[in-house]
Amino acid sequence: MEDQNSSSLDGEQDAPDEEQDAPDDEQERLDDEQDAADDELDDDINLAIDDDDDDEDLATVAVGATIDEAKKKALEQLRKIAAYVNEADVEFITVDEGQKGGFLGMGKTQPRVEARLHSSGAPVDSGLPPVAGILQDFLEGVVARMGFEATVEASESGDAVTAQISGDDLAILIGRHGQTIDALQYLAAIVVNRDRHDRRQVVVDAEGYRQRRESALKALADRTAQKVSRESAQVALNPMSAGERKIVHLHLKDHPRVETASEGQEPYRAVVILPKRRGG
Repeated sequence: MEDQNSSSLDGEQDAPDEEQDAPDDEQERLDDEQDAADDELDDDINLAIDDDDDDEDLATVAVGATIDEAKKKALEQLRKIAAYVNEADVEFITVDEGQKGGFLGMGKTQPRVEARLHSSGAPVDSGLPPVAGILQDFLEGVVARMGFEATVEASESGDAVTAQISGDDLAILIGRHGQTIDALQYLAAIVVNRDRHDRRQVVVDAEGYRQRRESALKALADRTAQKVSRESAQVALNPMSAGERKIVHLHLKDHPRVETASEGQEPYRAVVILPKRRGG
């Protein structure tokens, strides 16, 4: 009898050990999923620009094991666009302090930090060099570090300062739909206006790209407006930068049969063209 009872007890003690293996496997799966999500976030760079905000900010979000590590990664991501980013001009915002998680670490998250690059409100120095020279020096340094053989010519006209970059095969400098040159233009505006109260409009162009792109956007807007008028159904264009959305909005502003709106969040914010409402 004692042997039978002992055997029965041993069997009951083995069962919990087997059940404990299942949570371990589940924890490993959760950890793998968390690592994959973190890796995806770590490589993400977002250009968060508000249509109606003149003081547009370039922002990126990064994750890390600690808040300090997330800050460091976010700063590194900004410097992938241009090496001239000064940490003193970056505002760090803790988006998520991270969670330790509950039972078996479920719900665990890592800290997320947003790094936002913005213009400085420093006093004007009357001894500042001409803005065209500041812009040209900045762009020549960036272009050289990017490995391009190109020339930069900057000029001032009223409140605007414009730079034209010329060279062979500047497609990479321009980027897909102008994403790279738009980011470069934004950084150049920060450099030019850093110590000034009288903000200057900064335009950076390469081989006439901006004029060609504006013409293409207006043609796309016209074709889409015709389709919307014909089919009485709204159409969403592909995501665009704030500057490109503005071109479409202004081009169709006085159209008799359609109107426009922006929908979505950066970097997927897009123009929607829809039939004009009666009485609009």
